[in-house]
Amino acid sequence: MTPPEPFGFLNAFKPPGPTSTAFGSWVRHLLGGVPIGHWGTLDPDASGVLVLAVGRATRLLPLIPESRKQYVFELVLGAATETGDARGRVTERADVPAGWQAKLPAVAAALVGPIDQVPPMYSAVKIEGTPLYVSARKGRTVARRSRRTYVHELRVLESAERTARLLVECEAGAYVRSLCEELGRGLGLPAHMGPLLRTAAGPFALADSYTPEEIAADPSACLVDPLGVLPHERVEVDAAGAARFAHGNPVKSGAVAGSNGDVIVMAEGRILGVGRVTQEGAVALIAPLRVLADKTT
Repeated sequence: MTPPEPFGFLNAFKPPGPTSTAFGSWVRHLLGGVPIGHWGTLDPDASGVLVLAVGRATRLLPLIPESRKQYVFELVLGAATETGDARGRVTERADVPAGWQAKLPAVAAALVGPIDQVPPMYSAVKIEGTPLYVSARKGRTVARRSRRTYVHELRVLESAERTARLLVECEAGAYVRSLCEELGRGLGLPAHMGPLLRTAAGPFALADSYTPEEIAADPSACLVDPLGVLPHERVEVDAAGAARFAHGNPVKSGAVAGSNGDVIVMAEGRILGVGRVTQEGAVALIAPLRVLADKTT
């Protein structure tokens, strides 16, 4: 009998070094080549929470409701780099005067709220199908539009002679290296980002993440049931309804009568997919949006 395909979310701790793509490929190899999806990525030098979806759970990634990310990072003053982090060539230097630490909390507070950021050239944002960092490595500068994002919290944890450690909670799409440059401008100093640790991504926290050693020992045991993460209402259908849903046909259900919205459709405790509820008179119809089950169900 063929074992079931691995299925679930993986809250992985990515160490500094590998790209998110390389880390995902490593997990895919451990699990026998099943599809792997990323819910956000991390720069190679960054570490911390990297959320992956395994198998058909990749189709559930858009349902994860909370997009906030949390990071702890180091602000390095006195030098700006072409990449905005410690890997890049230094483009500007300045002496760091005494007393700058007293100004930092106010400068950080001014960045809380909605902000506009231009994606850094050394980022994975694609313009006309090409990641910006690919163009940057070829010496090309690409015109980019600023993007609105939101910083919920930016707090100083500690400071030293020319560095500080801060915590930021922000919406997906915010660039911490850009925040470091903004903090530097607020202090009147060149600055770049040092080590970066993602401590949370939506409902996934660093304390619950699995290390590469734990994943390598038993990757299937590290998978998280999507039902424990997704807040959507669950609707159970019978065998006939499961077959209709798997073939892309609407299913009638009295369990969701009087409501509208997306629901997780299940049969015998197994996720079949996601459907959207609509009302036709007294009848509730669940139209398939994302089907996970085989058409042979």
